[in-house]
Amino acid sequence: MESQILIYLSQYGYIILFLVGVFGIAGIPVPEESLFVYLGILAKNDKIDFSTAWLSLSLGAFTGMLISYFLGRKIGKPLLERYGKYVGMNKGKWSKFVLHWDMKKSLFAGFFIPGIRQFNPYFAGMAKFPLIGFIIISVLGSLLWVWVYIFIGFVISSYIRIEPLYLTIGGACFFLIFVIHLLMKWKKSRR
Repeated sequence: MESQILIYLSQYGYIILFLVGVFGIAGIPVPEESLFVYLGILAKNDKIDFSTAWLSLSLGAFTGMLISYFLGRKIGKPLLERYGKYVGMNKGKWSKFVLHWDMKKSLFAGFFIPGIRQFNPYFAGMAKFPLIGFIIISVLGSLLWVWVYIFIGFVISSYIRIEPLYLTIGGACFFLIFVIHLLMKWKKSRR
């Protein structure tokens, strides 16, 4: 895994990390944290630059947040009205959801929860959350979220040797647990 990441970084530079940040938010809900921890390990071993990796990923995550926000603002409600019934969401439930949703806390803390971080900006756009507030929260959240996990990898690599395969397996397990949890909640709500 290390050689593959280093090959991509040498070929495409830190743009590849920017794209990982964008598609991690605006794309498929997967736990990027395992990759961030691994990048921290690489940074500790002087294979990549900590600050450049951190800023590239953070800028990518922020860009993904903006893309998702504007998609939610422009096409979110029509999609919800048309297809919301298939996921158990109608106008009444949406109004109730927005009324009880603390957007500021959810946007910031949501970075640390796979799945939630991908959908929060769509919901914020659909709810017409103020753009300036969204930008401030997204910048701070992106910077903190990426830094925490890269720093964890940087620190623990001093004490523990971690095989890259274990990070991949751990990330996949956490994602699987998250999906199972969502399916169980969905099934419970359908009763």
